[in-house]
This record gives sequence, C-alpha cells and structure tokens, in this order.
Amino acid sequence: MIVHVIDHGLHTGIVVDARTAADSVSGLAFDLNEIGFIEFGWGDRAFYQAESFSLWLAIKALFFPTESVMHVAGLRHHPEHYFRRSDIERILLSKSQLVAMLGFINQSFVRDGQGDLINLGRGLYAYSRFYSATSSYHIFNNCNTWTMEALSEADVATDSPLALTARGVMRRVRRHQKKLISGQAEF
Repeated sequence: MIVHVIDHGLHTGIVVDARTAADSVSGLAFDLNEIGFIEFGWGDRAFYQAESFSLWLAIKALFFPTESVMHVAGLRHHPEHYFRRSDIERILLSKSQLVAMLGFINQSFVRDGQGDLINLGRGLYAYSRFYSATSSYHIFNNCNTWTMEALSEADVATDSPLALTARGVMRRVRRHQKKLISGQAEF
C-alpha cells in the first residue's frame, strides 16, 4: 500500500487511502463515496485551529507544553493533485507496516467515555475536522516528530536522529527510499 508524506512548509502530514484509514481508525465520519484519501496531521491545538497566524501562539506552542489536536482531512483527489505545491514522498508499506502505522494514528486520538472521537470543529479544508489528541505539544514533540513516530511504527526511516522540521522528515524518508531501492531496507 502506498502512503504519502506531505511537507506543507513547517508542518508534515500523512495521507492514506480513505477506505484503509476508515477501517483502521474508528470513528472517522466521512462519506467514502466522496473522498479517496485521508490526511492525518497532529499539532498544537490553539495554533493549528487559529484563524490567523499569531506570534504568541507560535512561541507558546514551541516553548510550553500545550494541548494537541488531530487534523483529519478527506481528500477528493489524489494527494499529488490536491497538494501540487507541496513536497510529497510516496512510501510503499507492507500490510503489517500499514497496520502498525494506522494503530499509532488511532491511538493519537482522545476518546470520550463511549469511545467516540472528540470533535473540535471544522478543519482547514472542505472535508476536514479537528479532533482532540493525546500528548502535549512542544518544540521536541511537534507535528514533525509525530509524523516520524507514525513512520517509525511502520519501521520507516528509523536510522537517523530526531527530525524536528518538515525538511528533516523528508530527508529521512528519502534516505529510507534510497535504501529500499538499493535493497538495504526491508518492508
């Protein structure tokens, strides 16, 4: 199965086939006839959901542990069409790698007493929502380290130091891809 890692500049996300994601991450409310892919992103709750850029929210997010949020977006089009101006890497995962990665993503959501996702409202794109997430956000536990944790669960790009930036994530993914091509990595 192909997954996509998207570099949005400062932030990275993971895009998965919608039906596969919906089967593995319980509680997502999407009409699977309307979308083909789902993007997952994790970040600081206040900054990610802000209507506009705030220097104070950015500083607070980086230097103080803050609440986190999951951004889940249903994409009608292939991610390479939808995110034309973003840097995108495709990764081939085995079934067991995909299950491990989606298990990590599923565990990133906070659930209420009935086991339902805690919906925090409209997301950044047409078919997207914000949900309450686990763990505190700060400079050493940010959207990019979350992406790397998800990929590490799938044994992807686990051989390098911590990736704090989107550029660092993409470098690690590319290095992993080169090893796959040369036959040095397993999947």
